[in-house]
Amino acid sequence: MARPYQKANIPGPEMGTTVSDPKVMAKMMNAPKKKVFIIGSESLNWELEGRKVVDYFIEIANKLECHIVATGHVHKYLKDKISENKLYYMSLINIIDRLSDKEWQGLDSNGQYHMAIFGGHLVFYSSQALSRLKNFTNWLRTIEIDKYAHPNARFSLPNLSDDLWRKFLDELINNL
Repeated sequence: MARPYQKANIPGPEMGTTVSDPKVMAKMMNAPKKKVFIIGSESLNWELEGRKVVDYFIEIANKLECHIVATGHVHKYLKDKISENKLYYMSLINIIDRLSDKEWQGLDSNGQYHMAIFGGHLVFYSSQALSRLKNFTNWLRTIEIDKYAHPNARFSLPNLSDDLWRKFLDELINNL
């Protein structure tokens, strides 16, 4: 387990696992579970060798063929790149609230999600959102694919440099 990116992030007795191997992460993400990918607007600001991180997330989302929730102003960027029937707009707090509700039937009204994938959010913001899901849901597995270790996510990446993160995302996409 890598150290949390935020030094004061002490999650309690249950801590998530960091995944260093993109093949392992791809296998988990390809599990036959109902999943949603929550993409944050910070992915528009982050670049890896001149390519926006959101473009990596678009490739991942299209390969997973799952529902996508765009938070913040990233929806405008995604609306022409992701199938209209898969893309939804919602605030991070709103989607976290819905994922925490066992009775919620999902964006398609066909049942609650079993996996939530996160990327493109500010570290402290996603850490708190993941904490709520970890502590108040037992049916949902969370995956964080930003370059920071998140002990509140069931699975996250270790703290990576931009170069290692780019390589991880490239290999992840190739293995999906």
